[in-house]
Amino acid sequence: MDVFAFCSFKGGTAKTSSALHLGACLARYHRKKILLIDFDSQANLSTGIGVGFDCLEAMPLVLKGERKLTEIIQKTCIKNLHIAPSNVYLDGIEAENPLALDLYSHEKLRKSLVAIEEQFDFVFIDTPPSLGWLTQSALFAAQYSIICSTPEPYSMLGMKRLKDYHCRICENHELRCGGVLFSFWDKQGSANQAYLEAVEDAFPGKVFETKIRRDIAISRAIFEGQPTIVIDDSGRASEDYRELAKEFLKRTRNGAIGRLYEKTVGRLLDKKSSKVG
Repeated sequence: MDVFAFCSFKGGTAKTSSALHLGACLARYHRKKILLIDFDSQANLSTGIGVGFDCLEAMPLVLKGERKLTEIIQKTCIKNLHIAPSNVYLDGIEAENPLALDLYSHEKLRKSLVAIEEQFDFVFIDTPPSLGWLTQSALFAAQYSIICSTPEPYSMLGMKRLKDYHCRICENHELRCGGVLFSFWDKQGSANQAYLEAVEDAFPGKVFETKIRRDIAISRAIFEGQPTIVIDDSGRASEDYRELAKEFLKRTRNGAIGRLYEKTVGRLLDKKSSKVG
């Protein structure tokens, strides 16, 4: 079972939509068993797959030790696609007992995954648009991260900070960058090359060839609580996420993620060594 944390320093990067729709494509078209974990108190991932944001049997209970992860997992409208929902009580949970008294509280999510490691092929964790406790816990639970970005200046400015945070996590946990995914992509954008170069500098060799184009069907899917491949199978977003699923599986099958990780870590260590010298 491979665990991926979808993360971004800022909101509006289609992080939640990408976790949902990539998972849906892998489940429907490739028969992979997928678990989505909503680790954001806004519960947008839960809402996007048809689970109410006010669902009480959710991740806060797992973190507090009141439920096992297996007890809150729900089926979705897509066969092989399951979700562990969130709710508003996830906000600030690290400051509440018993987590506030636990020096290793950020390990709670990772430990909860042990019980399901034989049940799923992939686990996708949706994180908040911040680098706080929830995101840290998700990255410690994951083997890989998916960095979500958009072709705009603010997204690029946050990339360096996210890279630094990623490196700090790697000092205590083996975390590999599984790829950088661009959404709201306009292939005619005049600054596309500059954006790609900025990402290449932060995460060399990581950008997915597949880019997700802007599509109103994504908004419709959110309101209807179903993936876009259900409501508009022939749309641009559906087409792009199907291609992304193929590329994602190709990367995981041929070990490209691991090799890219070793290459990246080597470059980062070389940079640190040169600065020390």
